[in-house]
Amino acid sequence: MDTNKILDIIKEGLLDSIPNITKEQILLDAHLKNDLGIDSLSSMFFLTYLEDNIVGFEVNADTIEARHFNTLQTIFEYVLSEMNIKIPVLNT
Repeated sequence: MDTNKILDIIKEGLLDSIPNITKEQILLDAHLKNDLGIDSLSSMFFLTYLEDNIVGFEVNADTIEARHFNTLQTIFEYVLSEMNIKIPVLNT
């Protein structure tokens, strides 16, 4: 799966899982908790959304850590890492 498509799915998952956020708020350096308001319940919905929509991705309880939920960039890197995809340099 193309990394840009994966990033788009992650953004869609955030929009679907976190109430009252807009597409414009979802930036690579947006802090998921402080900027977007993700909480433990929306985190679970979000991870389920990712597993359901990204072919080949499954959350690994042994590797996922709180630091992966810092920013859009860190969750994107986690997803790619779990899928053994080289992490590209992004400018968006």
